[in-house]
Order: sequence, then structure tokens, then C-alpha cells
Amino acid sequence: MAIDKLIGPLTLGTLCIVIYMLSLGDVDFYTKGQPREATVVWEIYNKGNWVLPLRNGHIIPSKPPLFHWLSAAASYGLGGLSEFSIRFPSAFLAFFGVMVTYRVGVGLWGREAGLAAGLSLATSFEWVRAAATARVDMTLTFFFVMALYLFWYIYRTGRFTRLASLSLFILFALATLAKGPIGAVLPVLIIILFLLLKGDLAFVRRLHLVSGTLLFLAIVLSWYGLALWEGGVAFFEKQIMKENVLRFISSGAAGAGHVHPFYYFVPNLFLGMAPWSFFLPSLICFLYHQRNSWRQSDITFVLVWVVTVFLFYSASSSKRSVYILPLYPGIALLFGFFWQTLRHSANELPPLVMALFRGGIYLILVVAASSLLVVIGQNMGYDLLGLVRPLIHPRDQANLLLFDAVHQQNNLPFLLLALGLSVALVISFLALRARAWNAVMAGIVVFSASFFLFVGGIILPTIAAARSFKPFMERVAGRTHGSPLFFFQSFDSGALYYADRRIPFYAPTATPKGPYFILLWEEKWHRLMTGAAAPGARLIDKSKGTGPKGNHRLYLAEVPENVTLPEWGDDLRGRINKDAM
Repeated sequence: MAIDKLIGPLTLGTLCIVIYMLSLGDVDFYTKGQPREATVVWEIYNKGNWVLPLRNGHIIPSKPPLFHWLSAAASYGLGGLSEFSIRFPSAFLAFFGVMVTYRVGVGLWGREAGLAAGLSLATSFEWVRAAATARVDMTLTFFFVMALYLFWYIYRTGRFTRLASLSLFILFALATLAKGPIGAVLPVLIIILFLLLKGDLAFVRRLHLVSGTLLFLAIVLSWYGLALWEGGVAFFEKQIMKENVLRFISSGAAGAGHVHPFYYFVPNLFLGMAPWSFFLPSLICFLYHQRNSWRQSDITFVLVWVVTVFLFYSASSSKRSVYILPLYPGIALLFGFFWQTLRHSANELPPLVMALFRGGIYLILVVAASSLLVVIGQNMGYDLLGLVRPLIHPRDQANLLLFDAVHQQNNLPFLLLALGLSVALVISFLALRARAWNAVMAGIVVFSASFFLFVGGIILPTIAAARSFKPFMERVAGRTHGSPLFFFQSFDSGALYYADRRIPFYAPTATPKGPYFILLWEEKWHRLMTGAAAPGARLIDKSKGTGPKGNHRLYLAEVPENVTLPEWGDDLRGRINKDAM
């Protein structure tokens, strides 16, 4: 019996370590967001400013520092800064988020429900992507969800101890230090709505509200107060107004960014929960069928949690797919409840629920079969991806071209992917015919794990190699060691991180007396030379990497002494500053 209890957590733990950790350090920074956070970690690690680490020595960071503190601590523990150490907190917290979700599912409905919840969360597309990303979203999600779990535990068990209540407020504070006030505002909103629905708002008074609130404020304001002291008005405008208030209410004119329509999260939730999103129609139908027993089955709180997060961010002006990451554990729990019921009471479920469920499995099999067909076709020289290339974004078309090149150089990984997809297809198809639902789940997990391992181990490193400025900046560091180096009318966070030094923006008033070096985009170099604005300047090196958008190469040029470069206009300055944010 003891061994049976270990099978679930051991399976989940191994799966998470394999998917999240194996290639965590294999992908060079090449996007805009990850190196932006990495430069904050660099400032903490190299300059020792743990309160308000200014990127490049002068740019106020966009987010509170909890993720960056964790990454810096991991870097100290692992012997230095690296892509692995900076991403490690996201993978570590994703792992524990899965394990705690498994345990909650077991406690509520049984081991099968917990395992189904854990497996579906661990292999959901958005969760896996966030786990391997050097950004603050997984840190926020972990403490956000842990606060909800702890509240739920207190409410269900009636254990109103001071320690439990104060722990709840500590989790609110940590979530706030991960991404701002939203870390406390949204979980508190969920709790209040749930208590209102239960007609039990008086429960709040049992949570040691006064002492908990004072503890929360002491933790949060200990950082916000010091950061405000150091950063002044600029800190308030950026981290409080722009990153919180304006992102929610702005139409984009105020620079909040990521403005999308209200329905934006409908397709993004489907993509983010893939492949388990194919079961969402059957899950929704099942929950509706169970509506009269929600109170008895302990799913009311989860439903309030999921719906509140979805509607809150849908109402926000600024939207990114990862914003709704905190609702994924909730959906995973609902799926675990559904799976447990399916395993033991399938004959009692409405025919429509079972029809939608089987339809979801067939759709997953179609996707897996199509993926297998593409892999085999590409290795046989047939460009099956060319059928969809005209339908997708130009940037993704470029990634497909990289995929074409990858399969010619990595036959073994492609064969292993084809093997994994084949195994998943056989297991799922045979299990579906036999109504062996656990085997169906095993087949889907094999399919998902094969896909994520291939993407993380082969595709992303290939894209990064084509776009990252890491090799170029390592050469720049060797050539410019000890010499003045500036960004001229250009900026890139990845280049800044891999320079392993601060690189100021060029200003004519700060032109050094001796020769100096500049980093600039390819088109800026041609413009500079065409206008003869920098006599005697010579090109030293150029990057092979093409930057986050795949359309910019960085140049390194040497400028003779006593040569002053032209100053940019206000419009260009604004664009540069936006890139730096």
C-alpha cells in the first residue's frame, strides 16, 4: 500500500524534472522578455543592489524583485550566472506547483483524481512554457495558487490557527513581491466572491485580519518603501501606475501595450491547456450535469477561482496568454474530479458527456497522427509544412524554415520523436477501444512529453542559435575589454546581458577623448556611413544572430577619437526607451 502511494508522486516528479530541467540551460536568451529579466539578475549578482537593481545602471525594472532574488540566489548556489540558474526558479516552482496540486486532488477526491490533475497540469503547453522561461509569471502563479490552497484548507477544516492565518498573508505578500499588487488583489477577490456566494463573509473575521494585514504590509512595504526611496517618482510611475493601473484600463495610448479584445483568452486558453483542452467541452458538459452537487463535491471554490481569473484578465485592456496561468491548476483539479468520476461511474454519465470525451480523444489522435506524418514526410523530403506556411505569421514562417534545416541535421531526435508519437498513438487507440481510460491518459502523456522534449531540446535551441546575440557579444567583450562601449540609436537586452558589463547609451556630450566602440543595428550603420556622419569609423564585427524578431543584426564599429556622432530625434529616443523597458 505504501508503494502504491508513492507511484503517483514519483511519476509526476520524474516527468516534471525530465520536461522542465533537461534542456533548461540549452536555449540562449533570444527573446525580448527573458534577457530583460536576466539583466536585473545580473545587476543583483554583480553589483549587489538587492532593493532596486537598475538595468544597465539606470533603467528601473518593470517588476518587483522576488523572481530576481530567487534567480540570484540560485546563481550563487550553482556557481555563477547562466541561462540555467536564471530560469531555475520558474522550473522549480512549476515542479512544486504540480506536486501540491496533485496532493490537493488526492485529498479532495482520491489518488486517481490527484494524478489526473497533476499530469494534465504538468503537461499543459502554457505551464511547460512558463516553467522554462526566465520571467516572473510562474513565481506569481505559485504563491498566488498556494494562497488559494491554504485558504481552502483553512475553510474546509476549520483550523483557524494564528499560524495558518499569518501564513496566508505571507503568501499574499510573496505573490505581491512577484508581480505587484495583483498578487494580493486577485486572490483576495476570489476569496471574497466565494464567501459571498456561500453567504459566509463573516468568515473573514476568523483569519486574524488585523495582525495578518499588518504582517502583509510590513513585508510588502519593507521593499516598496525602500524602492520608492531609491527610485522616487520614476519608480512610482513605472511599477505602480504603468505596470498595474494603466495595464488594466489603458487603451494602449498610454504605452501599456499588449492590448487585445475581450475574447482574447478564449483561443489562448485552448492553446495553453493543449493537449488537455480537447476535453474542455466534455468537462464543461460534465460540470453542468453535476451542478446540483457542486457544494457536496467541493468544486464551488475551484469554479469561482477559474471564472474570476478568466473574467478579470478578459476585462483588462492589456492581455498576454501567460496572464491567466493562475487558473491552470484550477482547471487541472476540475479535470481530475471529472477523470475520477469517469473511471468509477462512466455508465452514469450523460451520453453527451461521453460523446464529447471520446471526440476529444479522437481529435488528439488526429493531431498526434498529423504530427507523425509531418515528421516522417520531412525526413523523406516532402515539405508537408508548406501547406500551412502561407496561413501563419511571417515570423513563424521563418521558424518553419529553421525546422526544415533542423530535421536534416538531427535525424536521431526526429526518429525518437516519431517513436514517441507512434507509441502514443497505439496506446491511446487501443485503450480507447477497450475503454481503459488510464491507458488513454498514459498515451496522451507520452505524446505530450515527446513533443515538449523535442521542442525544448532541438527546436528552441536551433531558433536561439539563429537569433541570439550571445556568440557576437562574447566576441565584442573580447575586443572591447576596458574600452568605452556605447549603444548608438539601438538597444537589445540580450546583447546587454551577454556583454557582461553595463553599456550606456551614446550621447554627444559624453563622447570620450580616445577611440571608442559603438553597437548599432545594421541599417543604422549604413545610414551613418551614407551620411558621412562618422568619418574614419570602421566596422569591426557583425552578428549572425538576427534578434528577437528575426530581422535585426547588430554591428560593432570603432570610432576614432574626436569624432562626435549625431544625436537622435525625440521619436527615435522614444522607440529606444520602449525597447529598453
